[in-house]
Amino acid sequence: MCHIATWSSHCLQITNLDVPQSYIIQRGDEPSEDLVLDCEFEMDEAKSKGFVLKWKHNSLQIYQWIPVTSKPVAFASFKGHIDLDYQVSDDRFQKYRALKLINPAANFTGNYSCSVQTFEENETKTGHLQVIVPEVDFNLTYTRGNNGSVVVSCGVSDIYPKPELALFIDESQTKEVVLSEEQLQGTYDVTLQHILSDDSKDAAISCQLSIPGTNYTKRREKMYHGAAVRANISTLQALLFALAAAVFSSTFRL
Repeated sequence: MCHIATWSSHCLQITNLDVPQSYIIQRGDEPSEDLVLDCEFEMDEAKSKGFVLKWKHNSLQIYQWIPVTSKPVAFASFKGHIDLDYQVSDDRFQKYRALKLINPAANFTGNYSCSVQTFEENETKTGHLQVIVPEVDFNLTYTRGNNGSVVVSCGVSDIYPKPELALFIDESQTKEVVLSEEQLQGTYDVTLQHILSDDSKDAAISCQLSIPGTNYTKRREKMYHGAAVRANISTLQALLFALAAAVFSSTFRL
């Protein structure tokens, strides 16, 4: 069906480009979900002469389908990573419009553009896909240093892309942190450290992990018992004092 505008008629239009915001690669033996990108369009078949559908990853063409040749073709580094038998419809002009990616990798991240064209018209739409390699570890700990201060540490390892970490003390985000980042073989290790300003008080500690531009987020929580630490220190000091007094008394009697 042609869409009539005030200045021209449009017989070819992309009505919906479905590119997922993000895709998570499963680690271990867990099967990954199918990754399908779809390009829904409307076209007046009377104006379909010269029809061709193409997909690009960033600026590189990776897929082309011309209905008169029946089967689609994959290009470049995506050869072997596109299911060329995948059909989204039985309609002869819609059958192979979608892109089903096989064994997605981190470098599949990028802009995906679908273009549909005839001899008379051409239309393109673009969406961004972020591939996520989930972390191996995400930990929140606290330790007492040699100088007696309590250091809170939040760390994530082997994740892609580079995440953001935020540390909260009693639900208030603290900016007084030391950040360390390291990239190894394409994934990231990120750590935040913070010294508690008052280690004698109880505190609810939490750390939030997120990947910008996606809905990927996780949180770790831990309770710091400052009163118990203070009591233990007082008890230890009392024991040391008693032991020292006993040793002194024994020495004096000798």
